[in-house]
Amino acid sequence: MRGQTVLITGATSGIGRATAVHCGALGANVVAAGRRAEMGEALVQEIEQAGGTACFIKTDVTREEDVAATIAATLERFGALDFAFNNAGIFHDEPGFHEYDNQMWDKHLGVGLTGVFRRMKHELVAMLAQPGDKHRSIVNNASTVGMRGSTASGAGYTAVKHGIIGLTRQAAVEYASTPIRINAICPGPTLTEATAPLLDQDPETRRAFLSTLNPTATLIEADDIAATFAFLCSDAARMINGQTLPMDGGQLAQL
Repeated sequence: MRGQTVLITGATSGIGRATAVHCGALGANVVAAGRRAEMGEALVQEIEQAGGTACFIKTDVTREEDVAATIAATLERFGALDFAFNNAGIFHDEPGFHEYDNQMWDKHLGVGLTGVFRRMKHELVAMLAQPGDKHRSIVNNASTVGMRGSTASGAGYTAVKHGIIGLTRQAAVEYASTPIRINAICPGPTLTEATAPLLDQDPETRRAFLSTLNPTATLIEADDIAATFAFLCSDAARMINGQTLPMDGGQLAQL
């Protein structure tokens, strides 16, 4: 990734933050986009102290003008957009299907699905305008919930993640004749700030619970997802297009 530019939304915590640090270590120009400026600036400082190049842009992914401005700022700062990780999303406790209210539904789709559509649209415009045939890559963060239903999820989150996979496949087909590849990563339950309290349980209780999530009885590491993103952006993955790559410790393989 040395000297190439990567845009990461939802970059201030969790999977997004791990991916920003990883790409910075690989020599990329990292554009970290998110809502929390203080955390974003701390991330930039960490990447730069490690010898990388980064900037933070405060972005609300539900506002198309913010998305467009973020892309424009990326091009102005670094002159190109080579890779994008559409990672921003929301996850919280959801009510039963019949209890779901319109406000929660609209919020989930606005951030998680419409937001991804708008980001992809503006990313594609920027990438298509760049000269040359160098491979470029868009990766969307979906979920194993995008590949089946789940009692641990709800209507909004599940619909969003299914929709992201649909957008990924559609865009990959439409732009297959260009140097741009579009794929999705589908993580299972991942170790982030939200799931860290699980590790505070005693070992037996923790393993018993985690074994219900996947056969390895462990949470997915955010660093592993970051490394997979970098792989999908590399020339080694030049024939991978329109794919959904589960990272789930075998979760989807078991009944």
